Amino acid sequence: MSIATPFGDNARSECDIAPDLVLANLLAECSAAPDLKQTVLDGLTNPVGYPDLAQASVPGDVVLFVFGKEVGDYEPIAAAIVAYAQATGMNDRSFQFLLPHDTLSPIVERLKQVTAPLGEQAEVIVHQPQDQKANAFLTSTQENHAIILNRHLCDADLVVPIDVARSKGAFGYFGPYSSIFPTYSDIDTQKRWNSPLFVTRLPRRKRRIAEVEEIRQLLGIVYNCLLIPARGGGYGAAIFGEASHVEREANRQLREFWEPHLPTMAGVVIALITGGQAGQTWENAARALANVEHLVRPDGAVILATEIRQRPGVAMSQMAESLEFTDFEAQMRKSRHEDSAIALQFARTLAQCKVYIRTALPEAVMDDLDMIPVQSDEECRKICEHYQDVVVVHDAQNMSVRVADSTASF
Repeated sequence: MSIATPFGDNARSECDIAPDLVLANLLAECSAAPDLKQTVLDGLTNPVGYPDLAQASVPGDVVLFVFGKEVGDYEPIAAAIVAYAQATGMNDRSFQFLLPHDTLSPIVERLKQVTAPLGEQAEVIVHQPQDQKANAFLTSTQENHAIILNRHLCDADLVVPIDVARSKGAFGYFGPYSSIFPTYSDIDTQKRWNSPLFVTRLPRRKRRIAEVEEIRQLLGIVYNCLLIPARGGGYGAAIFGEASHVEREANRQLREFWEPHLPTMAGVVIALITGGQAGQTWENAARALANVEHLVRPDGAVILATEIRQRPGVAMSQMAESLEFTDFEAQMRKSRHEDSAIALQFARTLAQCKVYIRTALPEAVMDDLDMIPVQSDEECRKICEHYQDVVVVHDAQNMSVRVADSTASF
């Protein structure tokens, strides 16, 4: 049985696995929208549980669209917003587009061209976490932490966050408004939230979700937009409207497309990371491992298929120097590196099973991280035969699989 499995930017595996070894071939039936601009425009025109932007704002208002760091595909979304504003006659409002601090200059310039039809009413802003003048003190949280946010978030009349929908409990998920905070906070706050324990420890994760919700209420944000990931990359739907309605509809679609059940654990799981080069990140790799590690028997393995080209960060390099997971977890408690949570997730998976990896990086890099490079489809086939039973998970960074009768979402 030849299983054609696309992964990475433009790679494809043709692993010839005996049919009796394949327990499941998990593939979401959610196709990418053929025209993302039109899909977003439809969502803007038909919001759920709330009036559309033309009715929810008044002349003179500043409408701020805040992009989550995972969105990436800004241009068609911004183009839809421009088309909507022109069609509804919102020429008496101002529109601002707020982007994460690491957005590349060419992307910013292209977005300025997309929003140019709005003239002086449109402004593209890149967040500057280290610039005190670009940020403002809002108030303090119940835990007495200062809330310092991008000044435009505090000043806008209507804030519309735009982010990718995630299953509850997913790696790095802190609620439907986590696109706002700490992405658009000051550098000190970002370092505080870089602690991996907020990702890996449930009580701390709940504290972080509660803080995000507290900030949402303080800012008075009632609108939201969540994009439903599609098979192979892109987005299948854009849901706009009132926050609770958007979250409910997004969760319904995620359950339908991205939360399958598996009858039993497997000897080996092939986890494929898709979504083009923008999706080939260590964060998505960690998210994929978190989504599949519970599917593997204690003596099993994960084959992680990706085309990551970026070398591991500081915390990942430190993981390679630690012999035991418990030692590394203790070390990471004080870490504030951006990839701390990623490194801790890799370490946790490696403590449970072997991790094979197909990647564009040199073998020596993978050896240093205690992962075993896989060079060909033939090697992949031999690994599958060794472990006897196989589960293939396409788009593993998005797939939240339940095992047997478990009610927990991973």
